[in-house]
Amino acid sequence: MKILNASQIRAADQYTIENEPILSIDLMERASRAFVMKFTELFTTKKPVLIFCGTGNNGGDGLAIGRMLLYEGWEVSFFVLGVAGSPDFEKNLNLTKNYIQLTNHSDFPILEENQIVIDGLFGSGLTRPLEGLASELVEFLNKQNVARVAIDIASGVFSDAPMQSESPAFRPDHTISFQTPKLIFFQPEYYQYVGEWHVVDIGLHQGFIDDQETRFFISEEEQLERLIPERKKFSHKSQVGKLSIVAGSYGKMGAAVLCAKAALRAGVGLINVHVPECGIDILQVSVPEAMVVADKEQDHISEIHVNESTIAIGPGVGTEESTRNALEIFLKQVVKPIVLDADALNILALNNTLLEHVPEESILTPHPGEFKRLVGEWKDDFEKLELLKSFCLEYKLNVVLKGAYSAVCSSDGNIYFNPSGNPGMATAGSGDVLTGVVSSLLAQGLQPLDALRLGVYIHGLAGDLAVEEIGEIGLVASDIISYISNSFLRKSV
Repeated sequence: MKILNASQIRAADQYTIENEPILSIDLMERASRAFVMKFTELFTTKKPVLIFCGTGNNGGDGLAIGRMLLYEGWEVSFFVLGVAGSPDFEKNLNLTKNYIQLTNHSDFPILEENQIVIDGLFGSGLTRPLEGLASELVEFLNKQNVARVAIDIASGVFSDAPMQSESPAFRPDHTISFQTPKLIFFQPEYYQYVGEWHVVDIGLHQGFIDDQETRFFISEEEQLERLIPERKKFSHKSQVGKLSIVAGSYGKMGAAVLCAKAALRAGVGLINVHVPECGIDILQVSVPEAMVVADKEQDHISEIHVNESTIAIGPGVGTEESTRNALEIFLKQVVKPIVLDADALNILALNNTLLEHVPEESILTPHPGEFKRLVGEWKDDFEKLELLKSFCLEYKLNVVLKGAYSAVCSSDGNIYFNPSGNPGMATAGSGDVLTGVVSSLLAQGLQPLDALRLGVYIHGLAGDLAVEEIGEIGLVASDIISYISNSFLRKSV
């Protein structure tokens, strides 16, 4: 699914009006009906609803939504901020029998705990910070102990640009957005201004949307499902992938174990794990399916060999000088795409010139701290995405920046946000599991970007399935591995 910017959405509205054709007021009715359908799914018990409307089309949506809720038996109160409005707002205001005009702070209502507030003050067309009475109203609503829902996007928030730190914005529990998600929905620092978001189809012209250019997408389950490797009747282990994992150091052998187990659960046929001498017994007992090769050093990796297998390097290897040297020698020899994670990324950060030797189309899997060591600081999450895009374009790499809605960036600079996963996966070893899954899929013949996108999704889905049984608190990385096989069995969620 494409993520469009505010101007593209406005253009889609206008194109739909002109080419469906449909009157703008009727398109507003259609959007409002879609909002109400989702709203009544989220809130199954009728409670008093207070709708706060500006005088633009977002306010017009609010008035239409309230009218529809009234018809369905909800108790609704309307509050209007401002005087003259857009034509469609005025049409809906004329259909609204009772409303309160907000002209100063004393007009603000007393709110009670069992009420629901709907924010229809300002939509995605907002171009400047809130000020004056609008700013006071939003701050007032944020302090109330009520459920809060935003129409399309919270007031005070820009859909595809950073907010000013001192600027107030509505803080919803839910945002019900029209047609496509907004880029800000995927940025961690703005979560308090989004809450749980939901997209409703309002029937904008799909052909127009398909023609729009964007670098931002949300991966769709049905699309990723088609990438899952299929086993042929007479397949044998050598035909379904050979993988070499270079991992572990003294005290960090668990990373190698988790990575190897996850790779096997993700379907690779043969696996070879290169570990320090101290890890031989651990791997032989913990992962009996793996072949284990010992490094000449007792406690850390000192050599990395190019071979015919797909190669993944990094979980738990540490940053010893001999490990750094081994990685440098390896990178100057290897040609085909590889997977680099964890300490391999930290070694690259210590010597950025090594990035020039990483084979094009290789896969990197940093968490935000590792990525920051590679590219430097960023002032906000939007700049972080620009740095991610620039990094992938410069080095022709595929990178996942891990976290909620993990951002998978292709070597040509397109960013795909991942829909699966949950906060319970913020646990030690989760990244090692991801490296195992992604490298396994690469070894099974998927193209690097496909292996990364599918691997990130399967990893997140395994975490989601685990949480259904275990819950978020107490989830550990080994639990994620236990549900990888189930993730391949699950169809679109």
